[in-house]
Amino acid sequence: EIEPASASEINVGDIVAYDSVIANSRIVHRVIERGEDEEGTYYILKGDNNKYKDPEKVRFNQIKRVLVAIIY
Repeated sequence: EIEPASASEINVGDIVAYDSVIANSRIVHRVIERGEDEEGTYYILKGDNNKYKDPEKVRFNQIKRVLVAIIY
C-alpha cells in the first residue's frame, strides 16, 4: 500500500482504504467511479462482494492508502 500524494494517483479499479464519514470507520473498497462536482474530485466505491455501491461521495482527503500489489 502507498499513501497517495494527489487525486490524480487514484483511478477506477484501484482498491483504497478510506475513512468513511457515514460508518465512522476505515473501509477498504474498490473505486468504481471518479467524478467532479462543485467541491472537486470525488470517488464512488463498492466492496467487491457487495451488491450496492457505498452511500457517500469519498473525497481525496478521506483516502489514506492505495493498494499497489498483493503478494501470495
